[in-house]
Amino acid sequence: MDRKTYIKNIYSKYWLNARERKYGFLEYDKNLCEYVFKNVARNSKLLDVGCGTGYPFANFFDKAGHEVYGIDISPALIEKCKNIYPNIKAKTGDAENIEHADNFFDAVYCFHSSWYFCELNMVIDEMIRVTKPGGTVIFDIMNYNNGFIKNNIEKEKNMNSGFGKAKKYFKNIAKIILQKGTVDWHFVNYEIPAFPESIYSHLDSKNIAGFDVLTREEDDSIKIQKSHDSFVEYPRLIFKIKK
Repeated sequence: MDRKTYIKNIYSKYWLNARERKYGFLEYDKNLCEYVFKNVARNSKLLDVGCGTGYPFANFFDKAGHEVYGIDISPALIEKCKNIYPNIKAKTGDAENIEHADNFFDAVYCFHSSWYFCELNMVIDEMIRVTKPGGTVIFDIMNYNNGFIKNNIEKEKNMNSGFGKAKKYFKNIAKIILQKGTVDWHFVNYEIPAFPESIYSHLDSKNIAGFDVLTREEDDSIKIQKSHDSFVEYPRLIFKIKK
């Protein structure tokens, strides 16, 4: 089973309740929302890429008065989003091929999701495409340069092959069905964390110079950096692109 199919049909079931019940509205999430709120005009048209059930981000911006759209690869998550937050214009979709016209949104954001995408650069291009000139694209990544992230990912790569991979797969299915225990997701997305340098290079190839890099600090605040570095000390980075 490929990653997209797994996330769409199986892993997504874990997220039907996990965001609300297990994680809640994290301080980091609140700071992301505050940053977007300060940098996007009132009553803007926003797209939440990887919106899940709509909690917490799409719901936050809907309540703040924006016109919020959402896409997610999982029909089950989109169905729940529509039921709980009918004001959010959510639909099933692939972030690598966003079904909206060019220059449609004032801002596009993607949080806690970039490491699930098979082709992050394609997603970045799509987010930029559907954003209006002068609009904002913002997303976070797991930084592969960070020692903690890199060590965990390399460990998972070594452990998740052959019988070990199959064993984890069936354990995950049992946890999802029973709604008991934490799903071990690393064997699905272990190679997805991104090198920021690869994103710099990709944006440069597209002649996009207007972007900032922000870091998630230890207290969950976010800080704008003055350089485009490897930022090895930071597990999480945020990119803000001005189209």
